[in-house]
Amino acid sequence: MSTPNESWSDKANSLKDQAAEKLEALKGKAGEIADDLKEKAGEAWDKVKSGDIKEELGHLREEASEKIHDLTDKAKGMWDKITGKEDQAEKPKGDQVEKP
Repeated sequence: MSTPNESWSDKANSLKDQAAEKLEALKGKAGEIADDLKEKAGEAWDKVKSGDIKEELGHLREEASEKIHDLTDKAKGMWDKITGKEDQAEKPKGDQVEKP
């Protein structure tokens, strides 16, 4: 029969072995993640070097500029409507009656 000290020693060794197995599994997963990150970073860098990003950004910049222009026109129209400038612009100058 084993002594209590041997029993504790066996349990400690068992826990140590389990921890070592878990650590090895984590190291393996960390290696896989690192490899995936390297691959994706390489793909992103290749895309940057190819000029695709610049082309895509240029296209997006043009779209944004058009939308800003459209929104500016709409905002000006709304402002003119609110301030009454739109009504004055619609009336021909000859129809305006001057008050004495």
